[in-house]
Amino acid sequence: MWYNYLIPPVVGAVIGYFTNEIAIKMLFRPYNPKYIFGWRIPFTPGIIPKEKSRIATAIGETISKNLMDRDTMAKNLLSEEMIAKIENGFDLFVEKQKENTETIQDFLSHYISPDNVTLSKDNFTQQFSKSISQKIAESNLGEDIATKVVEYAMEQTKKGLLGIFGADKFIGLLSNPTEKLLGKHIGNILKNNAEEITRPMVEGQINHFLSTPVSEFLANRDESITKIKEMIIDAYKSVISSQLPRMLESIDIKKIVEDRINEMDIQETEQLTYSVISHELRAIVLLGALLGGIIGLVNIIFI
Repeated sequence: MWYNYLIPPVVGAVIGYFTNEIAIKMLFRPYNPKYIFGWRIPFTPGIIPKEKSRIATAIGETISKNLMDRDTMAKNLLSEEMIAKIENGFDLFVEKQKENTETIQDFLSHYISPDNVTLSKDNFTQQFSKSISQKIAESNLGEDIATKVVEYAMEQTKKGLLGIFGADKFIGLLSNPTEKLLGKHIGNILKNNAEEITRPMVEGQINHFLSTPVSEFLANRDESITKIKEMIIDAYKSVISSQLPRMLESIDIKKIVEDRINEMDIQETEQLTYSVISHELRAIVLLGALLGGIIGLVNIIFI
């Protein structure tokens, strides 16, 4: 009968289908070994649960040596595409901030706690004031001020009554020692009080800066922003080129990958695998059915 010719390929297709389906299932299942009267049933647990530790080691070693080695990482991190992404991200961030009406202090509080912003402001004020006061104390500013004061006094003397009676010549003889003495006193005053004098000015400038709206601060600063972007890109390239080998040495990629795979539940591993190659696994099952059907047809021809 005609259906006798149909049975072999159909049976072959069914056998091929379920054989491959079972084989794929056996990659993961059962998750744990099964026993009968204390004797472990062969092929339990599945291949992947049984060899999970060895597979994790092999994957970790492969990734660390071939996928995340120094040359590969440097090539990708310094590629034109990556640099373009950084530049584009910077440009988008700046364009967004040009419309930001909050103050610089409020803007910083999104990334730094308000207490740390205040602490940083106080530390900067103290350090900057101290630095300026030291520069003033080490300079000849007292003498320069004294020179200007004496010069101004001499000019006023020449214009006044003392200049008319010729007393300005006599005062001129006293100007040099007066200038030195005045310069010494002014220098001592600045040395002893420079930080007290400069601190309110520095603090006022910092407070003014922090209270400035972000949009106002960025207005008409395109050239400066471009230079900052170039500095960031140069710094990024320099860090990747010089520090990447050290960073990779300090990070045991192999162990991280291996530990993560070992920590994964076998069901999670199965779901992850199926989510990645489900179509390919389904194709293998269907291929088994196709091969089984072909073998059934061959049997009809030769038997």
